[in-house]
Amino acid sequence: MPQWSGLITTLLVLDGLARAGLAVRVIMRRRPVPVTLAWLVLLFYLPVASLVAYIMIGEVRLGERKGRRFAERTRRIEQQAVALWNHRGADRTAQDEVMGRLAKLATAVSGLPALRGNRLELLENPAVMLDALIRDIHAARSHCHLLFYIWMCGGKADEVVEAVIAAAKRGVVCRVLVDAVGSKAFLRTDRARAMREAGVRLAAAVPANPLRMLFHRIDLRNHRKIAVIDGVVAYTGSQNITDATFKVNRRLGVGPWIDASVRLEGPAAEALQTVFLSDWIMDSGEDVGAIGQFLPDPAEAGTSTVHVVPSGPGPEPDAIRQAMLAMFFAAREEIVITTPYFVPDEATKTALTNAVLRGVSVALIVPKVLDAPIVAAAARAHFEDLLEGGVKVQRHGPGLLHAKTLTIDRRLAVIGTANFDMRSFWLNFESTLFVYDAVFAEELRALQGRYIASSEGIELAAWRARPATRRFVDNIAQLLGPLL
Repeated sequence: MPQWSGLITTLLVLDGLARAGLAVRVIMRRRPVPVTLAWLVLLFYLPVASLVAYIMIGEVRLGERKGRRFAERTRRIEQQAVALWNHRGADRTAQDEVMGRLAKLATAVSGLPALRGNRLELLENPAVMLDALIRDIHAARSHCHLLFYIWMCGGKADEVVEAVIAAAKRGVVCRVLVDAVGSKAFLRTDRARAMREAGVRLAAAVPANPLRMLFHRIDLRNHRKIAVIDGVVAYTGSQNITDATFKVNRRLGVGPWIDASVRLEGPAAEALQTVFLSDWIMDSGEDVGAIGQFLPDPAEAGTSTVHVVPSGPGPEPDAIRQAMLAMFFAAREEIVITTPYFVPDEATKTALTNAVLRGVSVALIVPKVLDAPIVAAAARAHFEDLLEGGVKVQRHGPGLLHAKTLTIDRRLAVIGTANFDMRSFWLNFESTLFVYDAVFAEELRALQGRYIASSEGIELAAWRARPATRRFVDNIAQLLGPLL
């Protein structure tokens, strides 16, 4: 018995030392206070589980050497691209003083400037987007660069595979980068093998396995959706290489996914090209040489000024969040947001309620049914504060509203891959377009209006009357919000 007592005492002492050491490390990381407090709460209530969880996802780790190389290469690519645009005299003029200040901030946080002379086409249907992409791949002469979080197996996605294979066989250089987790199933298929056999350069972004978690955070994902054809045509937005059949669960009311993407022609395609090349070099290991060969100086195709703002755990952390906060505070008439995952920090909530106090109409549209129950619960915990602050909260159905859009005063449009949660703002590799163009902003605002027409508003009194058990569950999930 004394032996067991001594062993138990030793284990308790080791547990106390481990928790104390981890608590010190959490505090010394100097991250946002809610994140620090969330980890300390977990450490107190779930000591063993929190130790394991912290090792796996507690810190933003790409791997020291890999992260340093990625930052250096990204900066080098951005600097080369900016120098080339400066040499060409690329026009970066925003439309007015307010837009000019916002563009200046977005340039500071992202490293890329706004570029004028683009034509944009809003695509709100999966089949239309994939058909347009397939046509552009068939028309490619030099190269096709595709980067997507999810590449589904079967369906219309196979038509994209066939188009890429055909392009490679006729001599077009095809580089395809898919997330190692989001596209795990696809990477194991015959379709992926056929692409490689045809000469397509296919790579997995941010590989994840048990050994890597000792040196890398395994849940850092490349959530970008980018396609660039010959450096002159590009796509981005919320849609992956997925069609209307992707993960539809009628019994649970999930799906079909409702997405919004953009096809653009003009100089901004080169900005998306630089984002692709940074990721490609990091994960494929290929030395692509001078990037000027991928930036062909496309002619102006329209009048839109477009700002490509990438963000992620590399050299541009928090870029998209910083730019969006500035735009919330710049709003004078209206803010409309659509997002599937809404788990804001206090700064975002303050910016939205502050806008209401200035007389700005603020509307948030989220799905009525979500595929991630914990995230949905964490989002619901914020609704009462927003409703009290005057924000209009709408729940959309049917389907899962997956589009990530924002319009400000019907003059500024934002569309891309980032959700309104801390994962998108801090952890995932994301890409977002800030479009300084009232015509496109009106078009996107009309799409948001159609979402609103299929939504139900939440009344504050009814929301407060929810059962106490539901409110308790939502508030518990909210505590994990900084970690989701």
